[in-house]
Amino acid sequence: EEKSHGRMETRLHIVSDIFDEFVNLSFDWQGMKTLGIIFSARMEDGVFNADDISVRYYISSAQLTAEKFAHAAREHWAIENKLHWKMDVAMREDDCRIRRGNAAEMLTGFRHMAVNMLNNTKTFKAGLKRKQKKAAMSTRYLSEVLAGCGVS
Repeated sequence: EEKSHGRMETRLHIVSDIFDEFVNLSFDWQGMKTLGIIFSARMEDGVFNADDISVRYYISSAQLTAEKFAHAAREHWAIENKLHWKMDVAMREDDCRIRRGNAAEMLTGFRHMAVNMLNNTKTFKAGLKRKQKKAAMSTRYLSEVLAGCGVS
């Protein structure tokens, strides 16, 4: 169980190393050792919402206990959410309407590089948006950002 932001979420983690009984998954994924399932339900302000029930399936090449599986799944989503927030809020990726060819994929790559470069620069302590603005307005700071990443 986890309680935060006025919500209570209950998750049930199930792992199994017996998966050939259900479907021949090991044929498609060589080295698969664990099949995991997470059931989660959420309550907001003491009210249970049936629409907030989810079931997620995972496969892993590691031999995992339910506790290790739960930790790995939470860590994955924490990293995913943190990166998505940076890309959406600071880089405004969701507002981009470029759709032609593979331009959207290329711009995503450039945004990821920019986030990494700005995060690696420690000379100016600020959030990503402020670092972007400073790099746009100061060629000196932009040079520091690029030089810190081995680009000049």
